[in-house]
Amino acid sequence: MIKTPYLKLTLLLFIVGTLFYNCANTSKEKNISFYHWKAKATYNETYKEALTLADSKKVYLHYFDLNLVDKNDTENDGIYPVYLLREVDEAYQDYEIVPVVYITNHVFKDKIDIKGLAERTTRLIHEISEKQFQKKLNIIQIDCDWTQTTKNAYFEFLKLMNNEFEVSTTIRLHQIKFQKRTGIPPVKSGTLMLYNIGDLKNRNENSILENRIVQKYINSNTSYPLRLSLGLPLFSQTIVTNTSNKIKIIKDTERSILEKDSHFTKVDDTNFTVVKDTLYRGFYLSNGYNLKLEELTENEIINLYKTVKNSKLKIDNIIFYHLDDHALNSLDLQKIITEL
Repeated sequence: MIKTPYLKLTLLLFIVGTLFYNCANTSKEKNISFYHWKAKATYNETYKEALTLADSKKVYLHYFDLNLVDKNDTENDGIYPVYLLREVDEAYQDYEIVPVVYITNHVFKDKIDIKGLAERTTRLIHEISEKQFQKKLNIIQIDCDWTQTTKNAYFEFLKLMNNEFEVSTTIRLHQIKFQKRTGIPPVKSGTLMLYNIGDLKNRNENSILENRIVQKYINSNTSYPLRLSLGLPLFSQTIVTNTSNKIKIIKDTERSILEKDSHFTKVDDTNFTVVKDTLYRGFYLSNGYNLKLEELTENEIINLYKTVKNSKLKIDNIIFYHLDDHALNSLDLQKIITEL
């Protein structure tokens, strides 16, 4: 028989061990958030369910794009904001909002007034934040697929933005693999974008994601000096290729409709050919056009995540792209979250 003092000690050790285990497990809980990428930041029951399921406290809200609009304009270097955020549902007041600004790489290809661009960008971010949330927001994300030729100008822009905000930036796969060439952005953290990584024109390839493509850039020895979030896709798209091999992207896929419509013939599990001229989703499609359906499965997303987790990259958070009815209803989000 165990004596009473030893019984008490055993019980105490068990309680302490249980508390330690629970604390350790709590620290490993996933930190999941979502992008919202529409001019009207709507909020509905589908979004609410997804955010609740993921226990999300943060939403990355697309504020605007910066694009080279008019090369002949000297006052602002031809650079103007487009696709501005117009409306925000009041429900987002309950979330931590991170403004996201997308900047095309062309903006930094020519000599520009970087200081002026940073000042205008800062001013507009504050204006939108104060209008929609009645306060300034100090944490932002800049999304730009910079290159070796634009890195100096882009990095200078980031340094100036750091004077006003805590800035994170998006990172692409090629910027991980060729980091010595493309450089490390002067920020504290980044988001590795793991979607739109393939060839849109390749009819046998899913350009949204394919794990075999990711494995060409990331292996067990891959590292990066910045702490990273992972941008994971939750969407589908249809790639329309005309007879001149020019492409157009249509949001979402409608497999069941195409299979029943006599204007289309199924080539394989991914491709359909237009056999009779027709109007589809507001686009006129001629005989001979090809429609490639790019869809995702839960296992593809999970396997992609595991590939990255098996590397030496410092992964802190997950950001799903994006809050969208079709995307959220097409996949089993609970299965994905459970397996990540």
